[in-house]
Amino acid sequence: MGLIEKGTVVLVTAGKEKGSIFVVVEDFNSRQVWIADGRRRKLANPRKKSVKHLVAVGKLAALPERDRLIWKSLSPYRG
Repeated sequence: MGLIEKGTVVLVTAGKEKGSIFVVVEDFNSRQVWIADGRRRKLANPRKKSVKHLVAVGKLAALPERDRLIWKSLSPYRG
């Protein structure tokens, strides 16, 4: 996977969340995106992250609108 866009499941490769799984909730600009996981980072307070510190691992069919559903949707990727 290469393209990181809204709804992409990503693995963080740098920073304090290194090794964690998140979903891209919004594009900020061409080099940064907003990410959330539904538990530590909620939709109301997503984290801005550089795309060079992210690796795409999957794609959600539809981005859930509730934090609890995002957390549940990411569970297969946390393995």
